[in-house]
Amino acid sequence: MLKSIYFIKTLLGICFLSLFISGCATKIPSVRKTSSSARSKAWKSKRAKEGKAISGPVKFSMLPSSSSEIAARRINIKSQAISSWRQLGPQIRKSIEYAGRNPSGGLALKRKDLRLTWGQLRKSLEDLERLLPRLDINPELLGRYFVWYELQSGAEMTGYYTPVIEASLVKTGPYKYPVYRVPPDLRKARPGQTHPWSEQLRKAYRVENGKILPYHSRRAIDVNKVLAGRGLEVAWLKDPVDLFYMHVQGGGVLRLPDGRLRTAVFSGTNGLSFKGLGRIMLEKGVLKKSQLSREKIKGYLLSHPERMWELMAENNSYIFFKLTRGQPLGANGKPLMSMVSLASDPALIPLGSIVAFRTDIFPKKGSPSRRVNGLGLAQDAGKAIRGARLDYYIGTGNEFKYTAHHLKKRVPVYLLISRAALRR
Repeated sequence: MLKSIYFIKTLLGICFLSLFISGCATKIPSVRKTSSSARSKAWKSKRAKEGKAISGPVKFSMLPSSSSEIAARRINIKSQAISSWRQLGPQIRKSIEYAGRNPSGGLALKRKDLRLTWGQLRKSLEDLERLLPRLDINPELLGRYFVWYELQSGAEMTGYYTPVIEASLVKTGPYKYPVYRVPPDLRKARPGQTHPWSEQLRKAYRVENGKILPYHSRRAIDVNKVLAGRGLEVAWLKDPVDLFYMHVQGGGVLRLPDGRLRTAVFSGTNGLSFKGLGRIMLEKGVLKKSQLSREKIKGYLLSHPERMWELMAENNSYIFFKLTRGQPLGANGKPLMSMVSLASDPALIPLGSIVAFRTDIFPKKGSPSRRVNGLGLAQDAGKAIRGARLDYYIGTGNEFKYTAHHLKKRVPVYLLISRAALRR
């Protein structure tokens, strides 16, 4: 019993001593470490001396006037295979006509960092058109009369071209892969029409047995042949992969057996989501990321015909065409211009925009790169062109294939708006 009492007293003594020590000890204030990841960072450009853009926030910031004049002097229109600024006149006029089809006060660009109306875009194009005769001698006028809005992130620039594809107007011999026109049962919601449909059903749908359904997918059209035998074929191709990529690019030039040329022009879509072949093959483990060039993708598909249609069918999107004798058209409904026209995401760079950029292209295999300090016009769009990305139109003809396929880099980009337009 005495031992127990002694043990309890000893234990209480230790507890009181501990409380005394902890109460008298000097408290050390907690030090809050401030790391770069904990701060709310304002993005800062870490460009190399030559001005190469790197990733950052997708937003516009206005260049000072002095900087825009320096940037304007660097533009070399001859690097775009153009001998004089005046040669841009007809192409600018096409953009003016497109911008003029939209309500002047309507918003062409609606962002927190920049809002522009169609009227301001049109005014900018008109001011550029008037300035053309003076730019051969004084290119810095582009910096004096225009505000340069820099895309802080820059943009990933890729290249595209209009291929010339072997085709026939009738199904014969090796020409057995159909190019379809818009089917009569493909419907679109009228402007202002409201229904509890998904966004894709608003773009295109069909009615079957009184039910509203999405339009047929690529699998249904290419694998299950749901459109075959309905007289919808406008041409036939030799190569199924060429046909797929014609869908991706939204058009192509067809060379008929007798040498005549016809242009396949975008005429409609099934409204379903787009998925690129490179992404499909990467996800399926078919090719590695380092192998995703168009040549290697095509080579794999043609050497594995048993998998070709299944892999292509993973892209639900399907394009319909009409044949013309004219030039390839952009999303603005106007012919494209080699080394000038750009495809963009209209939510970031609206159709009709004036865009300054700097990139390097490879004219042909084995040749050194060539610097292009250029002025482009946003005149095209595409399902694969989203966010901070530009697709540079290299030209019409298979000779442009190498250049188009070997352009992929992040480049500095500027949106040009005339000062007079901003005062409106």
